[in-house]
Amino acid sequence: MSTNDEIGRRVDAWQHHFKQLNDVLRHPGMYGRDEMAERLLLEAMAAVDDSLDRWSAECQELRDHDAFTATGVMGSYSRILPADSCRDAATSVYAEIAHRLGWLELDRALSPAEFQRLDAEVDEWVHEDRTVDELVETFGDPSVRIGPSSEVRPKTFAYTTADPGSPLISFHLGHDLPQAARTTLVVLAVRHRRGGFADAFSFTPAGMRHRSAPATPGSNVWVFHGDGARFAAGVFTSMAAGLEWAAEHGVTGILTEYAIGGTYDLAVAEGRFTPSKEHHGTPGHVAGFGPGLEHIHLFDGRRD
Repeated sequence: MSTNDEIGRRVDAWQHHFKQLNDVLRHPGMYGRDEMAERLLLEAMAAVDDSLDRWSAECQELRDHDAFTATGVMGSYSRILPADSCRDAATSVYAEIAHRLGWLELDRALSPAEFQRLDAEVDEWVHEDRTVDELVETFGDPSVRIGPSSEVRPKTFAYTTADPGSPLISFHLGHDLPQAARTTLVVLAVRHRRGGFADAFSFTPAGMRHRSAPATPGSNVWVFHGDGARFAAGVFTSMAAGLEWAAEHGVTGILTEYAIGGTYDLAVAEGRFTPSKEHHGTPGHVAGFGPGLEHIHLFDGRRD
């Protein structure tokens, strides 16, 4: 094979991975419930770009700044955002890495002046509750939209310049409390500061209300039951928190999602189970009724 042919194949591979990576960074939910697709494609991109050392350094940087837990970047976000906002929010971190390494295709690159204005004003701007329309009216269309196209589903809008040295300023959009009002997206938080993950954010009042809100009836929890154990060993407010705990202790068993309330009554009310036999609804049947929600088998703290 000639040198020109080899170069051509490497260029084709680079362009292929570039396209795939940017699709995942815009529609992460289509590629799974966790961030594995981003990590795999970024590593593949690094391989064809001869940048594996830089990718490894970025991964270490995430750990050094507490942005990566046993359940990944989503685990860090689960501590500050609603569960339905974490998937796309975590992707914004990988999008920033892609931008820094020259692999992010921008829908709109802010001018240096526009970015400087955004960076200077964002901290004060989020002191009030803001809708997604207000965000676009104030700072324009984002550089990258991360998440579903639906106008009412949580997502992240990220802003940056064409310079790979410019960070991403990422606005995390979700729903305000109470959860019944889900027709308008609001800004919950913005990640705009450098340094440690916990100090990188400013929150709107809506975001602060979420962080201080207690669990409400109808919320789901995750329960860990060890193999052969008589009693449950842990109850968690999110899947990410349960997986992080399981990884920390290296336990074996099942992590199961439960709705708050009687599992039988909720399954019937939500149409997930229809009584059809004489013993359905009897004390013994109700007492042994399973949750009917998601469950994860774990071995030594890892997904089996």
